Amino acid sequence: MPTSPQSRSAEAASPPAWGESGTRHTQAVVIALLLMAAYWPILRGIVGSWFDEQVYMEHGLVVVPAAAYMVWTKRAMLAQMSPAPSALGLLLLLWGSAQAMLGIAAHWVWVSRMAFLVSLVGCILAFYGLRIVRVLAYPLGTLILMIAPPTFVYERLTLGLQLLASRLGEGLLEAVGYPVLREGNTLELVGVTLSIEDACSGIRSLLSIIFLCVLYDYLFVRGNRMRLVILAAAAPLAIAGNAGRLVATGIASQHNRALVQGARHEAFGYVSVVAAGIGCVLLHILMLRIQKFWRSRHA
Repeated sequence: MPTSPQSRSAEAASPPAWGESGTRHTQAVVIALLLMAAYWPILRGIVGSWFDEQVYMEHGLVVVPAAAYMVWTKRAMLAQMSPAPSALGLLLLLWGSAQAMLGIAAHWVWVSRMAFLVSLVGCILAFYGLRIVRVLAYPLGTLILMIAPPTFVYERLTLGLQLLASRLGEGLLEAVGYPVLREGNTLELVGVTLSIEDACSGIRSLLSIIFLCVLYDYLFVRGNRMRLVILAAAAPLAIAGNAGRLVATGIASQHNRALVQGARHEAFGYVSVVAAGIGCVLLHILMLRIQKFWRSRHA
């Protein structure tokens, strides 16, 4: 059936949907490659921080694959959307470029690395529009977790967590019947001294658990309120897991001192992350049961 000139002109005027043209995917790949080339020195620093034992960013290795998976789960929604380029994206690109140059010149590592994400959002906004940025808001926000926090944040968090961990460790060890004397961040037990270093403060597990909560929220939690509660619980879960690790280390030291040295000591840190992850799941189950009970009472 022939179409009228008016309908043909209307079809030509309307932009193709995201999935209707292979050129859209080619365009996205080209934009990504150009952005990576422009920010290559900064990206190399970001990746390098994931392998730095002093930064505690081991989870950074899985942040990008996790964000990519989040985008992949939205492919059907993206395929139905038509790009609507926005000039605001160009402003974000200029902002990101200026921020990157300022960060490099002033040796503000965090500022220069965050500039990459600003430019990434700018590219998506400039070529595809605000609606697509909104759809991709969660995975884009998740990418923030691949960048190590500023140094002053590390220092303040580490000191506070060290003091909290030492106090909790002292109280819990005494509660289970092990005499302990605390001097600052040092715990004196019978025949052994436990010194709570930076890596043992809980900062390492805190960053990893925040990422776990973000990923768990996306995969299993429905409702923004419940997601916020689980995300807010990341810090208490990290503190509780670290306190449990200290107690386990202290008890183990009274039976076999080899358990608190070397690789075996490191294993206690991973156990605390696993325990905190289990706590996240249990918290979600509890919230679901409370929600179900509340709805049944007010039905």
